[in-house]
Amino acid sequence: MILNFTRQTFRSLTTLVVVSLVLIFSTTLSLAKEFPCSFKLTIIYMNDTHGRYSSEKDSSGLSTGGFAKAATVIEGIRKTCELEGRTTITLLAGDMFSGTAYSAVFKGKLGVRLMNAMRFSAMSVGNHEFDYGLPNLMKRLRPAMKFPLLSANIRYADGKTVFKPYVVEKLPDKKCGILILGLTTENTPELTHPRNVNGLAFDDPVNITRQIVENHGKNKFIIALSHLGVEKDKKLGLLCPGIDVIIGGHSHTALFEPVKLGNTLVCQAGAYSQYVGRLDLDVKDGHIENYKGELIKLDGTVEENPRIRSILQKYSSTMAPFFSKIVGSSAIGLDGSLSAVRSSRPNPLGTLVAYVMAKAVNAEAGIINGGAIRDGLRIGPITNADIYGVLPFQNLVVKVALRGDAIQTVLRRSLELPDRSGGKLQTYGFKYEVSSGEIQIKEVGSKPFRPEEYYSVALTDFLLAGGDGYTTLGAKGKTVVPDGSSLNQIFADFIKDKKEINQNLLDSLLKR
Repeated sequence: MILNFTRQTFRSLTTLVVVSLVLIFSTTLSLAKEFPCSFKLTIIYMNDTHGRYSSEKDSSGLSTGGFAKAATVIEGIRKTCELEGRTTITLLAGDMFSGTAYSAVFKGKLGVRLMNAMRFSAMSVGNHEFDYGLPNLMKRLRPAMKFPLLSANIRYADGKTVFKPYVVEKLPDKKCGILILGLTTENTPELTHPRNVNGLAFDDPVNITRQIVENHGKNKFIIALSHLGVEKDKKLGLLCPGIDVIIGGHSHTALFEPVKLGNTLVCQAGAYSQYVGRLDLDVKDGHIENYKGELIKLDGTVEENPRIRSILQKYSSTMAPFFSKIVGSSAIGLDGSLSAVRSSRPNPLGTLVAYVMAKAVNAEAGIINGGAIRDGLRIGPITNADIYGVLPFQNLVVKVALRGDAIQTVLRRSLELPDRSGGKLQTYGFKYEVSSGEIQIKEVGSKPFRPEEYYSVALTDFLLAGGDGYTTLGAKGKTVVPDGSSLNQIFADFIKDKKEINQNLLDSLLKR
């Protein structure tokens, strides 16, 4: 009897403690978010533009996407909101600069010019902002920005933050404000060349966000401008309930309606300047009372803003002599889309690039990460602009001697990565089968495969440095040719030499 009473009492006390803690936690959050401000806010947003500043032709021949169309939409929203008494802020959630021929030439300078002209309110640091080196970002681009570049979770070794962690936008005639904090993916050292972020630490974004919300979030409406990816944004919203809105990037997800998690809204606008996001909020006493979100497609019905189009034309004209030069032609289309090259299925363009790498350094095999390929080749003339569109990054080709068991580890890792991951590999020179999730390599080049034997493999310096998490390549590979030529130049020279890419050529080159 006494034993039953003790158990009952213990259970009751435990329940009481848990309930009390939940109530205290909920009350603390509630008090932290209670402030007397009521306002109407519209957030305009983009993300992962990757240097796609100009409009492109869709399958029906109509122009689509680009910053001149985005500017038309953004200015239209601002004018409407001004008439309705709504406050507007315009945000970009990272990966603005790197990914096209524009990027290769101007290394972000044109992107900054466009964002200044379009009056963006803030931008978070994406992993690709580092692709042209930290000095380029810190000394050349950031001083030219008329908007804050934000990241709360990047610091130097001494603990000092590299960028502004957050900014506060004051509301008209209000004592409260809008706190916008920036967040960057922790995987950045794997997603750019490690030398680009040497000496930087990337902290857990959840812990950093909690600290900022707790220490600086009082009387603030909180927006996380995140370059973490949609799944991590959802996790962030659940673990940091003080956040009101997450404007996200990195996963290239088109959320046509906001995702609501508790009191937090998660938004993202696809990629490649195809959409402008709009989120209308009615806030009462610090809480979102009503909201409406949408993605506006920058299709053929949207006119281009003349001022932004003029800026693009000016920069394009300086590139014209080099980038308009025809280096060859293609009789076939080679798909370089994200879903095609970031897959476990061999992709003809990916295999061709790996082949060209191998032949350039006289290696038995070649490996290229799918994330290095950013566009395809279309039927017709091939210009330098097309080459830089396919391979925009300044990667060097190196040759390493790699043991068979290390090759097996590398190919297995690629197989295990999810589709659409930039670390998915495209290869040349390997004959292998996949059975029950296991890689069984038969040959490398013309040699039978043996785990203990060394083989020569062409890589980019990005992969050799551990890019996309391939630390095995640097740790196990013996560098044979450490200072190769740039991949985009090697590929351009190959096309010049062959003059035309056709199916017969492709079949003969890629025959194993």
